[in-house]
Amino acid sequence: MPQRDPIARQTRLVESLARRGFMSVADIAEETGVSEITIRRDLTELERSGTIRRTHGGALIARNGAAKIYDIREPTFEARRRRNSDAKIRIAQAAAHFARPGHTIALDTGSTTLELTRFLADVADLRIITNNTRAAGLLAEAPHPVYLPGGRVRGRELSIYGSSAASFVASYHYDILYLGLSGIDETGLFDYSPEDCEIKRAFIQRSDQVVALCDASKFNRQAMARIAGLGEIHVIIVDAPPPEELRRAIESTGAKIVVAPPSSG
Repeated sequence: MPQRDPIARQTRLVESLARRGFMSVADIAEETGVSEITIRRDLTELERSGTIRRTHGGALIARNGAAKIYDIREPTFEARRRRNSDAKIRIAQAAAHFARPGHTIALDTGSTTLELTRFLADVADLRIITNNTRAAGLLAEAPHPVYLPGGRVRGRELSIYGSSAASFVASYHYDILYLGLSGIDETGLFDYSPEDCEIKRAFIQRSDQVVALCDASKFNRQAMARIAGLGEIHVIIVDAPPPEELRRAIESTGAKIVVAPPSSG
């Protein structure tokens, strides 16, 4: 039977490579029942996520996929927003399905959470608390009450931080937190800013469900500040399956991995 579902097909592809080490494009196409052109597209996505390594005529499982990348310098917000923008839109669109009318939403800082605002605008009867001033500005056009904490504004990020912001965030209860991050590996979740991490942790402590938003460029990356361990999240929404070791580490906590489907526009 041809495997038409790209998520199921890519998962099966990675599992086969993990068992066999190497497979040719022709072998993969025969096993999944789809064209070699489709398989090459799958391999391009999986290589971008660090899950596999392309070779001439085939692919290898990325045994070095667990190698860590440590980010010291924080890219500008606009640079981050442009990077993997299609993937972030897919993730945001999938994330919005978790919100229900009547929910109180915690919305974190970041380029992916900013993409989420346009999809949340279509969900009725939400209350949104955010330290993301860009998101608050966009959501002001929607029919939802939006609450911003007081505090200091962090430079180019335009996030609000500080003790008064943390106290404000801690005074609410949230049905869902949409959490942005700069990196993830088996040891936890990371961000560039220690100041923003204080607010992220306050959000986590007061949220029933923590939904992390993470495109594949952040797999096996660390940044200056650790937000929390993997056990603090309930769902992580990604654009491609994580490398095997990272996938196991996430699933061992009971968290659910959701691979965002192609964007519907």
